[in-house]
Amino acid sequence: MPTFESHRYQFHRLRHELSNYSLLRLRTCDGLLLSMHQSGTHWLKFMLASAMADHFDIPGPEFNHANDIIGGAKDPVIYPRIPLLRSSHTVAPLLLRNRLALHWLKLPPSILLVRDIRASLVSNYIKWQTRYAVSFSDYLRGDPSGRRYNSDIWWCFRFLNSWSTIKILCESNVYLVRYETLRDDPEQVLTEVARHLAIPLANSSITLGIERATKSAMLKRADPARPPGEINHSNDDPLSAFSASDRRFFSSRCEYYLRDSLGYDYQRWNT
Repeated sequence: MPTFESHRYQFHRLRHELSNYSLLRLRTCDGLLLSMHQSGTHWLKFMLASAMADHFDIPGPEFNHANDIIGGAKDPVIYPRIPLLRSSHTVAPLLLRNRLALHWLKLPPSILLVRDIRASLVSNYIKWQTRYAVSFSDYLRGDPSGRRYNSDIWWCFRFLNSWSTIKILCESNVYLVRYETLRDDPEQVLTEVARHLAIPLANSSITLGIERATKSAMLKRADPARPPGEINHSNDDPLSAFSASDRRFFSSRCEYYLRDSLGYDYQRWNT
């Protein structure tokens, strides 16, 4: 692996992870949804928020990001009588990746939502292609400094390496959800997510949450203040976006930088 690339990645990884303490603002909530970019975050949030709205008899989510029910660290609390859930794409800070720090932090029950990195990258590129103004191959090689792209391969490595480490340190507190499993069996996943977060949702509320979270329904609830593209319409195989050289680059970097593939096989390219 190129030494300069590795040094650049590690330098910027440390720069980001020694200064990111947004997780501290989230430790007092009742549950966390920690997710990769383009991993189904909007979908899972909207399903869960709709099911919670039915269960707790509150209005359903206003927009498809459902931030009025499951918001980010800075979003106001709209419904104080329901469990306080927060959603974030944050990379866990380096200094908190040990048992003593986690014991002090008291991380709330957390859902870790991940997706095949390749599909996540293709989806991110499609959403931001006009702004990025580069070819997919250029985007794939990314920017280790984290300044050029909303998300790229280096961000994925930092996010996954940080949270896979924490998952090992507090296994019972972090529940792993793969987007592919959510896609294939949303009812089972939503049931297990609610159970892990200690939210006593009835089967009828879970069914209603899933029924309300269709792509067409969520599109009607797009937030006009946010950029479009949160709902992916493409049915193309994301692996088809990778050229032969792209595939060699991607597989080699995953092998070198990714500590835990979380069940994905990044050397395999046939679907």
